[in-house]
Formats: sequence, structure tokens, C-alpha cells
Amino acid sequence: MDKMTNKRRTYIKPLAAFVTATLSTWASAQGAENIQELSVTKAKTQSEQSYKVEKSSSIKNTQPLVDTAKSITVINKAVMKDRNVDSLQDALRNVSGISLAAGEGGAPAGDSLSIRGFSAANDIFIDGIRDIAGYDRDTYNVEQIEVAKGPSSATTGRGSTGGSINLTTKTATLDEFNDASLRLGTESDYRAQIDSNFKVAETSALRVNLLVDKGDVAGRDHVEKEKQAVAVSFATGLGTNSRFNLNADYQNQDNMSDYGIPWVGSSPVAELAGSENAAPPVNFTNFYGNVYRDFEDIEAYSTTAKYEYDLSQTTTLRAQGRIGRVERKDTVTAPRFIDVKTTTDIRMSDVKNRDTRNELATLQLDLVGEYYFAGVKHNVVTGVELTNETFSRWNVTALVADNLKNEPALNDLYNPDAYLPYTGQYGRDGTSTEAVAKTRAIYAFDTITFNEYWQLTAGLRSEQYDSDYQYDYKDPALTISTSDTMTSWNASAVYKPSQNSSIYFGAGNSYNPSAEGIAVSTRGNSSELDPEKSQSYELGTKWNLLDDKLMTSAAIFRTVKTNARVDDPNSDQRGVEVLDGEQRVQGLELSATGIITDELSIIGSYSYQDSEVTESTVDGDVGHNLARAPKNSYSVWARYDFSDAIAAGFGAQYIGERYNGNSATSRKADSYVLFDMMLSYQATEQLSIQFNGENLTDEDYEDKLGGGHFIPGQGRYFTLTASYSF
Repeated sequence: MDKMTNKRRTYIKPLAAFVTATLSTWASAQGAENIQELSVTKAKTQSEQSYKVEKSSSIKNTQPLVDTAKSITVINKAVMKDRNVDSLQDALRNVSGISLAAGEGGAPAGDSLSIRGFSAANDIFIDGIRDIAGYDRDTYNVEQIEVAKGPSSATTGRGSTGGSINLTTKTATLDEFNDASLRLGTESDYRAQIDSNFKVAETSALRVNLLVDKGDVAGRDHVEKEKQAVAVSFATGLGTNSRFNLNADYQNQDNMSDYGIPWVGSSPVAELAGSENAAPPVNFTNFYGNVYRDFEDIEAYSTTAKYEYDLSQTTTLRAQGRIGRVERKDTVTAPRFIDVKTTTDIRMSDVKNRDTRNELATLQLDLVGEYYFAGVKHNVVTGVELTNETFSRWNVTALVADNLKNEPALNDLYNPDAYLPYTGQYGRDGTSTEAVAKTRAIYAFDTITFNEYWQLTAGLRSEQYDSDYQYDYKDPALTISTSDTMTSWNASAVYKPSQNSSIYFGAGNSYNPSAEGIAVSTRGNSSELDPEKSQSYELGTKWNLLDDKLMTSAAIFRTVKTNARVDDPNSDQRGVEVLDGEQRVQGLELSATGIITDELSIIGSYSYQDSEVTESTVDGDVGHNLARAPKNSYSVWARYDFSDAIAAGFGAQYIGERYNGNSATSRKADSYVLFDMMLSYQATEQLSIQFNGENLTDEDYEDKLGGGHFIPGQGRYFTLTASYSF
């Protein structure tokens, strides 16, 4: 049947050789005859197992993480390997204070999430360039993932009220290696990867990453995912003052779309009375879609070029450009009760079709320098950003009548049938809508180091953000235009009690324009409103302990959105809003990352979030929690090396109660705790075997929260991975 018209490696060897030579020389001088040579394998293992990262991936954060006045968590490749991470969502389970959202309405399923209680769906970056398309991002070509919390519009541009996420991709290096892995899982799934790097000239290298991944989703009936991907990186001028990188990435995904399970609404039928505004008492494996009608196809392309030139020993010019495109086609059945007040039957008529394309063309120019004036050091970053973003959506209609929609067909809440006969066909009708957004920004940051104790950082960004949205399928002349000029800032002071510690205070703001996601809402007056504004303050301390092997941090924070969009009490028209709301999140964050002993490594964090709607035109909403803002959450993972060959890991993640909206009528998701484990064996210098178990207790939990539904989290799942390096 047709579908919508049918569809590392670091320099280990030199390092090991250096360490070996140094130890040998020392042993000879001391007459110590029993010091044995440090093997390449052991040096490699120690390097790859370190969870601690010293510096941010952003060029705008010029200082080491211990001296950066912001809560930043980095998930590096060692963590991702130990925890069996293969997607952005998997990786983010290592960071407390983050919760996931389900696609619904105009928001597609994918990497939609909240940081510190505020949506960050449009605040995901790849190598510092915004990537707003709705899809699940794989980590096969990702070196590390960085989560920066708190308003950061000065750093990233529009949005970033709760924070932002940056994925750093793999690039070619002057090394020779081949890493291959094959993973088999308990869901009839497999995942095969190859990562090869070749030195092609004295200063040039080529790196190729390949991925094939297919299998069912643990804990969900009929839901399966399949993807193929390839990434190529060419670099030249490595080790010189003139460096060039060209990276290309392609991903293809063929998945079964899934909107999960319907929420039970208010005043339900008697047998659901105990589940009012909560999850129904059903098996969380239940699938309420139709395998003949539902699907999800995604193709993502990007090409990125980066050139760096050292003008002097202290000044570097950097130019980075990208063109990219994400095409998405999907049909999904939204699980909805016919009338929860009278029956438990689920209708199949609420079908959502999506045929979209996101396109991006961006250019960033930066000048990065370190200068001294009157004995004071300045680390300066100045730059401009020019970006064009386009969002196109084609109207999808029933080319052949949808019998499930027109009858309408019914499904059983407790025992749904995913194989109801389907005779329809959807496809484009030739009409479309398009939104075009342009960003023109200039920014500057300066970190002033007065002495060994005091640092001061200030940043400023001026951004012009314009959008034009042709929103009517039938009349292309109907458009909505917005134009917003936003000036964002941040400032911080750092006091260093010692070389390995800091105490800091930081402040900053952010803006959320009505066209933040390119297409502005066509309901009411959204295009006429100024951007929402937020301010944040953070007081914290960071300490590198245990000979700088373990970084610990603690911070208290407060973020206030001072002019949130709320319904206009003087209008009966749906979507008419005023900027008279206020929302606040304040709390505490603790974290520790690194090596506690030679055998024990850890990455862990805890977040306490006190969120509240403090002002609203709807009286009942005042005092309510913000959507997807659990009061308590934590994540901890520890790895213990029993020997050079055998290691084990164990972790836990806790998410407290949270709501799917900011209003008094929001549905509540229960708290949950998950346990994971890992066993690894270095069989030979080249071959390693790793066994992972996830959600060991097979916990049922509401993972991604939507307005009318939620998507359950992954069930108990085991995998065995063989990795071979040569």
C-alpha cells in the first residue's frame, strides 16, 4: 500500500609511548627494576573511561568549566558508550531537571523537551547552529552533548529560556583507526556501526561513520524503528594555522508513529473514576494506532564547512556555514475517547497527517582572541550570524476515503486492535503553506581576568528576527508577518578561592518571540504581540576535587518570565492573548562528574524545581505548577573497574510528579524511578564485549507528556554489544 503517495580516538599511541618512556627513565634513575611498561591498551582504556570534561564546546565560553558561571552538564562519548546511548533522548536521561514532551497538533513527535520548566524544543543546536526540525536525533556521529541551563539568548539567540543543548559531531583527526560494533537486543533488534579515520596527507584526514539500526521498541506493541545513516568528515591543515573542515551527514528513518495512550479527562464514566485527569488503568504496551495506516518517514541532510585561521598566537578568525534539510512524512492515530463521560471506547477517526520540510542556510563569523590591557587579561569573542530558515507544509487529503475515519471505527480501551481493516490512502492535494524566517545578529563577549582570584564576564547580542508566514492552503496571498528586535545580555562574576574552585553569580535574559518556531499561530493576535521576556539569576560554586579528577557543583537559581502570553479576559475569540502572565521557576541543583578512585567513576545530578504560575488572567491557574517541571529529579550512574579487563556499571533515574500543562485542569503524571546496569569485558586489545540492561524492574511510566495523550517509556530491555578496533 502507498504511504502518502509513497512515500578516537585521541592520540593514545604517542601518549602511551611518552608515558612509557618517562616511567622507564625514572625507573632506571631510581634503580627500580620492577616497574613494568604501561600497555597501550591500559592507556587507551583510562582515556576513554573518563567522564569528566574540562571545557565547554562553545567558543563563547572561553574559560574552563570550573570557572564558567553557569550550570553546564556534558555527556561525553565515555558516558554514552557505557550507558548504551544511541539517541539524544537517551543521553539526556543523565541530566536532572529535563523532561520530555509528546508531539501534538502543530508540534511533531521528536526531541521535544523542557529544561527548568520551560520548553526547549527549538533550543537544540548541532555544532553551535540551531536545528529546530522535529525528529529523533541519533548519536552515531556525536562526540559529546552539552546541556547549558538558564536563559542564554545572548549566547544562542531567540528562546533558550530554560537553557539549550548542543551536540558536537565527530570530525576527522590526524590518526588512523577503525572501530566497528554490532549490538543485538531482546526486541529482535540490531545496531551496526563503523567509525573509520584515515590520514590522507601530512595535515589532512578523512573520517567516515556508518549506521544501520532496526528493531522494535521495548514495552510498546507494534512500534518499531529503522534507520540508516552516513557521515563523512574531511579536514585539512590540521596542526597548522589554517584549518578547514567539511562535514556531510545523511539520515533516513522509517518508523511506526506512536501517540501512546489517551489521558482520562474530567468526570469520566464510573469505571474510570479513579483515573480522572490521569492515565487509564490499562497495559502500557497498548497501541491505539493502526499498522496499515500509521507510519513515519524522515530524511535529514546537512553539509557544514568550517574554516579557522590563526591571525596571531592570540587571535583566531572562524567562519562556519551550513545548509541543511529535514523532510518528514507521517500519519498517526491520536488516541481519543469518543466521550469519556459515557463510554470507554476509543475512536479511530482522529488521524493526523504531516508532510513537511525544514530548510536552513546559516553563516557564522567569529573573531576569538586573548589580549592584555594594563595587566588585565581579556578573552574576547565577537561575531555575526546570518540565518535563513524555511518551513514548508503540504496539505494532505484522503485520495481514497479513510474507512476508519468515516465510519467511524471504534477500538477497545483495554484490548485495542491494531489490525482493523483499512482501505484509505492519503496524499498531497497540490497546495501548501510556507514560513520563512531571517535572523541577523551581532554579538560580543568579554571575560576579564583581573588576577588569580577574580573574573568578570559580560555578553551582549543584538538580533533582528523577521518571519513571513503564508498560512492558507487555498489563498497564497494570505500571510502573517512579524518583526522583532531583541537585545540580550548576560553578566557574571567569578571568585576563585583556589585554583581548582570558583564561586560565581550570574544573570541573564531571554526572549521568546511569537514566531519562535518560524510559523506563527494563526489564531487570534499572536503576530501582534511583543516577545515574552525572562530573566534569570544563579549563585553557585564549582570544585575540582581529588587531584582535579572529580568536578562537583552546587547552584541555586531563579528564572522569571515577566510577560507570559495568557488569554485575553476581554475577548471571546479563541487565541486572543495579552502579555499579562508571569511564571517563575526557582530551585537548587547539585552535580558530580569524574573519577572518585582509580576504579570508580561517576556522573550524577539532582534538581529541585519550585515552579509556579504567579500571575494569570485565569484565576484558577495562579499557584499551579508549570508543565513538565517535576519538583524533584535525579540521575546517577557509576562505573567500577574490577581489573583492566572487567568493569560494571549501575545507575538510577528519578522523575517526580509533573503536569502536562500550566493550568488547573492539567493532567498529572506519576513519579517513577528506573534502574540500569552494564557489564563489560575487554577480551583482547582489539575486542570488547558489553552487556546492558535498561529499566530492570520493567517500570510502567508516563515518559513524554502531551495535551490529549502520553507516550509510555521504554520497557525492560537487554542488549549485547561486540566492539572491535583495528
